[in-house]
Amino acid sequence: MQRRPIVLFVGRLAEKKGCKYLIQAMNQVQAVMPDVELVIIGDGPLRVDLENMAAIKLRRYHFLGTQPPQVVKNWMNQALLLAAPSVTAATGDSEGLPIVLIEAQAMGLPVVSSMHSGIPDAILHGQTGFLARERDWRTLAEYILLLLNDRTLWQQLSQNGQARVRTRFNLRSQTSILEDIYYTTLRPKVSTQIVHNSISQS
Repeated sequence: MQRRPIVLFVGRLAEKKGCKYLIQAMNQVQAVMPDVELVIIGDGPLRVDLENMAAIKLRRYHFLGTQPPQVVKNWMNQALLLAAPSVTAATGDSEGLPIVLIEAQAMGLPVVSSMHSGIPDAILHGQTGFLARERDWRTLAEYILLLLNDRTLWQQLSQNGQARVRTRFNLRSQTSILEDIYYTTLRPKVSTQIVHNSISQS
């Protein structure tokens, strides 16, 4: 499928997803590249506010609402990058590790996101994607423009992202990571219990 000048967002339209910062960034992107389109897949409590904001700031955009996985996959095959500018909400609500970032990289779609919560575990800045500070829409726009204008860089990040997903996020590696966590978490408790029992018996 031929890729088009599309920036894709997939996620719930809630504060922690940071979609309003993406709209601000895309205003700057479209001032330089007016043919670039923002496609937003997802729904949520901020949809009306975000649609109103986009109507004022953007030239080309679509809100598609919630879509089935196959439709999301089709858009991932058409877009040039996925944007996920997550932030910590005013309530303290934050992301874990958004699965959509892994899915996008597995399909060769570079990601522009934020230095938020578990996201740097999924995206290596400058190697598999780019990470801006939370709410820094200007830097977000710079990274989007960089990827849209540099095909060689785009190809490099696309390949790096696919390779890292294969090695870092497959079932075997995830099982190994869990085993390491269990080992380091449980081992001190076992040692403490042995010492306690030894003292009790003496």
